[in-house]
Amino acid sequence: MKNISLFVILFMLLISGCTGSTRPKLVPSGGIITKDGKPLADVRIEFRKPDTGASAFAETDTDGKFTLTYSLGEQGAEPDKYLVTIFQKGKPIPLPAGVKAEDIPEERRNQTTPEVSITNSDKKPIEVEIPATGNLELKIEVK
Repeated sequence: MKNISLFVILFMLLISGCTGSTRPKLVPSGGIITKDGKPLADVRIEFRKPDTGASAFAETDTDGKFTLTYSLGEQGAEPDKYLVTIFQKGKPIPLPAGVKAEDIPEERRNQTTPEVSITNSDKKPIEVEIPATGNLELKIEVK
């Protein structure tokens, strides 16, 4: 009986040590994106860690402001260095003159143009570092 109790205690200790969370530490992260000094409105942003591929993402509002969301849907990002990719979202394709939406097959009614990657004019990657304390005032300028 004593051996069984000892086994149960050791088993419980072993299990409790194996259930630690693998969730990364997230910090508040966000800011504003501009191009030629003007806010980049309604773009999609991806922050990707070059070493692991882990990412955070956001969409800007009409003022170019954004708040990052981690890849698991939680607010924030891991403190680290990131490569930033910015995408202009696709725009709805207008119907040709005289054509009604109901005359077009449903799968083609709401088509959009492809997303377009926005890059620096010199094609250098956009790099950002998020500090351990987080930063809600990141300033990203596309050149």
